[in-house]
Amino acid sequence: MADEIPVWLPRAFGLLGRVAPGLAARAAAELLTRPRGRNAPQPWELEPPLFASRAVTLKGGLRALAWGETGPIVLAQHGWRGRPTQFGRIAAALVARRCRLVALDAPGHGSSPGKRATPRLLADSLLVAASSFAEIHAVLGHSLGGAAAAIALELGLDTRRLVMIGSPSRPSRFIADYAERMGLQQPARQALDRWFDAHAGRPAAALDPVCLRLGEEVEALVVHDRHDDVIAVGEAQLLEPVWPRARFLYTSGLGHRDLLADSVVVESVAAFLAGGESAAGRPA
Repeated sequence: MADEIPVWLPRAFGLLGRVAPGLAARAAAELLTRPRGRNAPQPWELEPPLFASRAVTLKGGLRALAWGETGPIVLAQHGWRGRPTQFGRIAAALVARRCRLVALDAPGHGSSPGKRATPRLLADSLLVAASSFAEIHAVLGHSLGGAAAAIALELGLDTRRLVMIGSPSRPSRFIADYAERMGLQQPARQALDRWFDAHAGRPAAALDPVCLRLGEEVEALVVHDRHDDVIAVGEAQLLEPVWPRARFLYTSGLGHRDLLADSVVVESVAAFLAGGESAAGRPA
């Protein structure tokens, strides 16, 4: 979360926070939760697809790209300033295994309703999208979308498989980091924390994946690159002791986004997602 901050903005927020901490907190929350544009597409996103995608509209007006016509449904969520096309190679590997992939366009990013994006909002979107189908076989997320996928399980998403790729295990730390970068003083920082706690419906940190415990029936795969310069690999490593049954796949030299296109990662993720027996997902 959070885009680049102009050099003059922390001075302005530092002053506003001293005279009107509540107003400064609301303004900071507004800036922190609004993506501005999208990241430039990776070259592999622009390649001719092996399997065609189609735009679909799900419950709540959520927009998504879908690959495949029949088979179990895997629900996917991109990260901050991402896009559904980032899952194209994973989708092709899943379709080849007779699965379907439905990748949401997150609120605040494209054509789905809403102007903001937070872990809670993305998780809620996954829950709404899942209600469009009789069954969700698995859920997949990249970056902030991976954290949202784990949160969606905590909030009641009924699925047995979870994949997080390059994801933060403590997204609530973005709030404190942003407050520091914006020059907010203690009263404004406390007001910002209260805003996010109210938004999350509980202390925001309580929804961090590192604080969640997966059910015995849930299988999880965590993928992270050791040279990720956006989300440090330590975020994945924090999950090892709290998710002892999860599988961990670490790569080197792929960074934050090329994980989604690497052949070894794609095949490993698709095999994990498609594995196990499940009835085909059907529109409700």
